Amino acid sequence: MKLLKYLCFILFTIFVSACSDESPTQVMEDDITSDQRDIQREYARDHSSSSSSYMSEADKCYYGTSTKSDSYCCSNYGYRCYYVSSSSYMSEADKCYYGTSTKGSTYCCYNYGYQCAYAYSSSSYRYSSSSYRYSSSSVKTEVTAAHITKSKTMMFKLTSYKQKSADWDGISAGGSYSDGDPTISFNIYFIASGGQSTTKSTGTLISLQDQGSWSGTKTTTLEVPVGTQDIKICPYVVDKDVLDNDNKSSGYCYTKTNIGYLTNYSSVEQSDYNSSKYELEWEWYLY
Repeated sequence: MKLLKYLCFILFTIFVSACSDESPTQVMEDDITSDQRDIQREYARDHSSSSSSYMSEADKCYYGTSTKSDSYCCSNYGYRCYYVSSSSYMSEADKCYYGTSTKGSTYCCYNYGYQCAYAYSSSSYRYSSSSYRYSSSSVKTEVTAAHITKSKTMMFKLTSYKQKSADWDGISAGGSYSDGDPTISFNIYFIASGGQSTTKSTGTLISLQDQGSWSGTKTTTLEVPVGTQDIKICPYVVDKDVLDNDNKSSGYCYTKTNIGYLTNYSSVEQSDYNSSKYELEWEWYLY
């Protein structure tokens, strides 16, 4: 009777094994293979700090020990991509923040405050509205951008004028250098990092008659729009005549770039050195 029970148990075991998709031996082998992979991965992580110099950059990216950026690992090996694969569903601001935007760093900086150039700190930063948030240090550090992040005032000063060519009136004898009647003003272009431009005029600063030179200070103030990165200044010199006004302007403009790096009241001195008809000097600062 016992022998019969034993035979029935063996037959039942064989029947169950035949109906299974995997044999008990195969299941055991799969478990062992999976465990081996986990052990190998843990071993690589535990020893990566001491043997990372012998690992390929791809392995370093895979195990998270690479000193390269996430973008580098993602672009070259497909590891540490995070948000890259879903960038088509992200806002442009997030793309700028995570470095996946195709708009360029200038666009991202001007519109969202990400990927900006900075002068006094190597720490990355981002800002919202007019305040900065520092992501890598609890100690406040002075950080500036190439463009101004709030509107400022320009103090503009014309300081000197001198006639260099003779006979502006065309009727003076002896080659006079003081027969001009110059009216002097400036057109000023405030250029944002994205290329947008706002044009303003100083209006007439001096208007002389039969006078070859002048020195002093004639001032005016202009509002500088938020986001301005470059300032281009174009002198406009007209010789007033009874019958006609002659444009004596050189046609040149003079640009100061990255004004966000200027400190308040830092003077910028310029001159129309390209003109063959006159000498003209001016200066300006922001505050």
